[in-house]
Amino acid sequence: MKTPPRLAKRFLKWFVAPHLLEVIQGDLEEEFFFQLKSIGERKARLRYWFEVFGFFRLTYIKRQPSFNSYDPLISSSMFKNYFKVAIRQLLKNKSLSFINILGLSLGMAFALLIGMWVRFEISFDTFNRNADRIALVMKHTLMNNEKNTSGSVMMPVYDELERNFPEIQHVSRLDWGSVHSLVAGDRKFKKQGYYVDPAFLKIFTFPILKGNPETALIDPNSIVLTKSLSKAIFGNTDPIGKLIRIDNKFDIQVTAVIQDVPANSSLQFEFLAPFEFNVAKIPDVRESKTRWNNSFIGVVLQVREGVEFQDLSKKISPMLENKDPFVKTQMLSLYPIKRWHLYDDFQDWVNTGGQVIYVRLFGIIGAFVLLIACINFMNLSTARFEKRAKEVGIRKAVGSLKRQLVAQFLTESLLTAFLAFTLSLLIMWLLLPHLGELGFKNIELDFTDLSLWGAVLGVCLITGLLAGSYPAAYLSSFVPVKVLRGKLQQGNAPVNLRKVLVVSQFFISIALIISAVVVYQQVNFAKSRSIGYNPDNLITLDASSDLVKNYNALKYDLLKTGHIESVAKASSSMTWINNDFTHFSWEGKDLGSNVSINVVMTDWDYEKTAGLEFIAGRSFDRRYSTDSAAVILNEAALKLINYKDPIGKTMKLGDQVLTIIGVTRNVLMQNPFGTVKPGVILFNGKNVNAILIRLKDHENLSKTLAAIQPIADKYNPSIPFEYHFADQEFEQKFSLANQMARLAGIFASLSIFISCLGLFGLAMFMAERRTKEITIRKVLGATVANLWLLLSSEFIWLVGIACVLAAPVTLWAMNKWLQTYEYRIAIQWWLLPATFIIALAIAFATVSLQAIKAAYINPSQTLRSE
Repeated sequence: MKTPPRLAKRFLKWFVAPHLLEVIQGDLEEEFFFQLKSIGERKARLRYWFEVFGFFRLTYIKRQPSFNSYDPLISSSMFKNYFKVAIRQLLKNKSLSFINILGLSLGMAFALLIGMWVRFEISFDTFNRNADRIALVMKHTLMNNEKNTSGSVMMPVYDELERNFPEIQHVSRLDWGSVHSLVAGDRKFKKQGYYVDPAFLKIFTFPILKGNPETALIDPNSIVLTKSLSKAIFGNTDPIGKLIRIDNKFDIQVTAVIQDVPANSSLQFEFLAPFEFNVAKIPDVRESKTRWNNSFIGVVLQVREGVEFQDLSKKISPMLENKDPFVKTQMLSLYPIKRWHLYDDFQDWVNTGGQVIYVRLFGIIGAFVLLIACINFMNLSTARFEKRAKEVGIRKAVGSLKRQLVAQFLTESLLTAFLAFTLSLLIMWLLLPHLGELGFKNIELDFTDLSLWGAVLGVCLITGLLAGSYPAAYLSSFVPVKVLRGKLQQGNAPVNLRKVLVVSQFFISIALIISAVVVYQQVNFAKSRSIGYNPDNLITLDASSDLVKNYNALKYDLLKTGHIESVAKASSSMTWINNDFTHFSWEGKDLGSNVSINVVMTDWDYEKTAGLEFIAGRSFDRRYSTDSAAVILNEAALKLINYKDPIGKTMKLGDQVLTIIGVTRNVLMQNPFGTVKPGVILFNGKNVNAILIRLKDHENLSKTLAAIQPIADKYNPSIPFEYHFADQEFEQKFSLANQMARLAGIFASLSIFISCLGLFGLAMFMAERRTKEITIRKVLGATVANLWLLLSSEFIWLVGIACVLAAPVTLWAMNKWLQTYEYRIAIQWWLLPATFIIALAIAFATVSLQAIKAAYINPSQTLRSE
């Protein structure tokens, strides 16, 4: 038998890199014997020599500089080469590249949106220069055997703090805001404003654009406008010194204009007026200056530098001891401004959390969505290792270092991440205008915000490095001898990693699906509970002084239209409680207990207008003159008082004796997720904040409102006609919960979509890799169903494992979340199997697309190359 030239073999031994000698020599000899039969010995030997010298050129001449000098990790020429290779790889595998870029872009887009939302939420009130030294005074009481915390305190607290605590630099009262009419010429407005003290503008950073900040709020008859309101009222003219009529009663003078209040301020208003205006004009406020039993204002303060809130809280805490004989347990503390927005929940006098729970939750979800997208990239990159193995082997054979290969694959990963990032910006730009109802109305892409873009590009870089780290390390570790001889064994490590990553993806997706369903059920559970009144066809007008003064004429004219069923006035709308009293007593009451009872004050026709449900007794009736000293209880109040037969029995409000004439079902007026507190209805037509109007059933709404408006304008000329539907106001109580439910649903859908996108790409690649196996099986008689099951089962059991693992973790987390609500659901038994079936069905359908396509391949097309 002829053998290859001996001289050529020696040449190989001397000059070719030793670790390549075995594989190159074997391959050349195999090629020599193959050509010997077809082209003859002479030509075969000649080609053999050409091949030897070709390897010599690649392994010695090209590598020679690396023997004597250090190769940089990435030179300009190297980077150019890496970039070209990356572009070629993306174009060569268009389908997988599209899946990679789409998955990454979706993950990055929503992660960045959540990141921008989190950034906005944690920025609340940080614009204040002295934010570290600003706090609100909180009052802690023991009522109904419950520890309650409120931001409303008594007026004398302000005087005590201002006079007796040198640690306080500035202090101001705050009336918690109310809506007022403002009239200037023929322009009428209804705007939210605060009554505050002059120190307010020193405590908070609301820049003065016009006027003197030192004297802006000194005169009781002055007003400070925001820039937008000033322009709306006076246009571009200078407003300083001009008069505005407030509530159609008093003329006040504009003394300053401030910058519009930032969206990330906990205090939102459009004008400020001196608190002393309230003291001078409203008798009830003036009388409260020395009363320690009427909590209705807020007190904000700024401490001096070096003063700790905790130390000052201890000093002011006992201020309320023995001030109110009806409330024995009361104390004060300070609530830092930086916690106002995110930490607004108190339990047992302790600040426990609030909005921060949602910030953390969606921050984690955003990170998980991005992680799922990165997992897709890692999965598809490692799965394609066989197609890149020979490339890696040749590069290492001709002298590429491992770090250079790592740099090459990271370059490809970063290029993919950059393309995905560019697409994610387009997705964000298209989606942001439509996400206002989900809490993103204050989020915008500000191209001048360098800190934002630094963070965004950082996310892009981290995503690219994270997604490409393992594929780069794995692909660069191949041994050239095994690669070039075609004996590379995949091993279990990359396969097991892909399995772990697939399980991780679907673990997160299934957990999000279960969470979204639980949140949705909890919100619907609260919406469907009995609220104790009929909100349909019920509208509310804010009770201005003019409407209260002309109430009887207003009611008469409204009923005369024929569109109105009934009208009533009340101290509260149907969706809020403005008053709670602690001065009630009754027979059998524990004299040592502190009890707070919600109070609604009204007069005739309230029960008819509100649509209350009576379980005993009756409502206020004009035929009974004694009803002016009557009281109606709700079920919770009856349970508290514990009268067996309450009708006709009495209770006291201070020294006033009240006769119980009726008991209604609990009326849900505040937290829809909480229990209804004890409440009573008193006959008192003087304290009026809302006018309730019951529309007749089946009336044309537009015609009815058109009939109401001229009447309201007639008796309320200073305020534009505005109304509120009771059912819509009740729905607003679910705004945060609805936002959470919708976002959870969106992220659950997005995560399962991205996971299935990766699963689709992985199945497509695996089907391509096993094409010859599938063809042989078809030739041997395998049916399409057999092949479909073969290819699908490899992935489906991974999804099944994810279901099993996700169940206990998600159930524990959601049960813990539900404990934060007094009124909550119990998680249904069918939720887990239903979620599992849905997840498996989606995964099965995703994989089946590729499995069936592979099963229908014509064997002759595949085996032709063999």
